Amino acid sequence: MYTVKAFIIALILLVVVIASYQFANNSKEVVAEATTIRVMAAASLTEVFNDLTVGFEEKYDGINLELNYAGSQALYSQIKSGVSADIFASANIKYMNQLKDTDMVLNPSIFAHNKLVVAVSKGNADIQSIDDLVREGVKLVIADESVPVGRYTMKMLDKQVDNPKVSKDYKEKFLNSVVSKELDVKSVVAKVELGEADAGIVYKTDINASNLEKVRVVDIADEYNVIATYPISLLKGLTEKHQEAAERFLDYLYSKEGEEVLEAHGFTK
Repeated sequence: MYTVKAFIIALILLVVVIASYQFANNSKEVVAEATTIRVMAAASLTEVFNDLTVGFEEKYDGINLELNYAGSQALYSQIKSGVSADIFASANIKYMNQLKDTDMVLNPSIFAHNKLVVAVSKGNADIQSIDDLVREGVKLVIADESVPVGRYTMKMLDKQVDNPKVSKDYKEKFLNSVVSKELDVKSVVAKVELGEADAGIVYKTDINASNLEKVRVVDIADEYNVIATYPISLLKGLTEKHQEAAERFLDYLYSKEGEEVLEAHGFTK
């Protein structure tokens, strides 16, 4: 009787050991199968891509997203110099086209649009329209022309020639009031938040709950404004595993869930 009982106990222990071993191996397999995708994204996509990452990783627990934010021109330079990445999301078509011309991207597509606004420091109550930006003593900050938002800013200023509500030399006066040119849009917003400038030109989506206590918005009339275009693409040369994971992120971005996140942050499809 004792022998049978001991045999049963030994058998149970053996089953537990085997099950534990299999569980440990399965856990290791899950970890081994996890894929990390590096996304190079324009600085103006910071908040929306952070939110997209949360939803995506909940849906695909075997894929992790590593996000690298900077000005599109900086990301372009990094990719050209050989920095390892899977996806590039730019704030304009220029840098995507340059990568396409050198056969470095795979089927770029447009996923969102944005537009410019004036970010005004809460400490300045005198700026109520774009005409007020060229008043004497006003300090402005914009992005450098190498940055997409800087290029859009210059195009917007060119359009003011047809605006009857501003002077014909508006662009010249505006540029004379610029005290700083930044290398990404977040730096423009930061200068205004800190009161180092009275106002700056940024994307509509850059003014949100995180900075509304320090910054307010002055709109630019659509007919004298510029629409920003955001392309995205997989980079060429990915392994099969990375390409499949990266494609899943693009599918999620273009899904109804992705569209809702984009619209919640002020982007249009």
